[in-house]
Amino acid sequence: MNASPPLAIAGAGPAGLVAATLLSRAGRRVVVHEKNATVGARFVGDLQVIEDASDRRETVPAMFARLGLPAPAWVPVRAAEFFDSRMRRFPIASKEPYGWFVTRGPGEGTLDRTLLSGALDAGAEVRFRSRLEAAADLVATGPQTPDGLARETAFETDGTTRVRVLYDPAVAPGGYAYLFTVGGRGTFGCAIVRDLGGIDRYFEKAKEKLLSVDDVPMEGPRDAYSFMNFALAPESTRDGRPAAGEAGAFQDYLFGLGMRYAISSGALAAEALLSGGDFAALAREKFGRRQRVSIVNRFLYEAGGAFGLSLFARLATRVDFRRVLSAFYRPGPVRLALAPLVEALWKNRGRCAHRLPPHWCRAREREIRSPELGRIG
Repeated sequence: MNASPPLAIAGAGPAGLVAATLLSRAGRRVVVHEKNATVGARFVGDLQVIEDASDRRETVPAMFARLGLPAPAWVPVRAAEFFDSRMRRFPIASKEPYGWFVTRGPGEGTLDRTLLSGALDAGAEVRFRSRLEAAADLVATGPQTPDGLARETAFETDGTTRVRVLYDPAVAPGGYAYLFTVGGRGTFGCAIVRDLGGIDRYFEKAKEKLLSVDDVPMEGPRDAYSFMNFALAPESTRDGRPAAGEAGAFQDYLFGLGMRYAISSGALAAEALLSGGDFAALAREKFGRRQRVSIVNRFLYEAGGAFGLSLFARLATRVDFRRVLSAFYRPGPVRLALAPLVEALWKNRGRCAHRLPPHWCRAREREIRSPELGRIG
């Protein structure tokens, strides 16, 4: 097998690095091409969450162990404080973790550096400042166009653990604001899916509101922007080649937490490349129903407005929160029946920049410009 031409992967994000690790371990020669000078280049040491509720059959640590992936320095999330638009506080908790904090960026202990080390240890070659997509065997280049946008500030802080989420359409339209402080590190962020050009204004309003709860030390703040896709692709391919992660339209549309999809779709792409299987068919079987339900969840999340979000927060205090999330993610018959209606209401009927084969994507707002991101509409 080592005499075979090397497999080329475009993108050294989680999906590309997981695929490179599994392919190399199976004896294939792999070259990963990354356009940036390092992994995690667009992150600044910010805390992010890998959700652990969409698949109750396997926890995130179990998934890493099954795939033989090195575990990053992660912290389980079992409790949080939710706030509604009137700043009413709703404490939520779960017996088992409903998510895992990981740090993103190029530094030691981050998810990105840990997955890079795993790929290199398995024998993969990673070429930085190298662009390759047209000839790639696997495309894992991340999101292509912003359907949702987040601004985050990472900072150093005290030793208090805080997990706070603000649901208020007035300061985070279609999204939410969040404050995480764990082990002396912190992240404040605001994620929105409407009026993307107003992200800085919403960020400041949400920050003032959520940080009014207590005085949070914020030393050495570092800002970053990130975005996510809202698309469904029956064929998760790019010009006939497998596309994993957000390049293949794999995303949790409810809260925009795409890392679990990135890792699992990268692993599935490696399986298809090794076996000669049909990646698009495998992806439809594994993720298709769950993704369609996720679009319905997102529609209900936004349609409920401030009242619906307050009701969600109130109900979440009464039962185990991981069970609540698992019920949302479960592809039940009612939400699967609603999916065609939601897709019709939200269907984009104009041009888009997702660079996917025939697919569904959400109707877009007017084109906007941002000095930080350039043209993002």
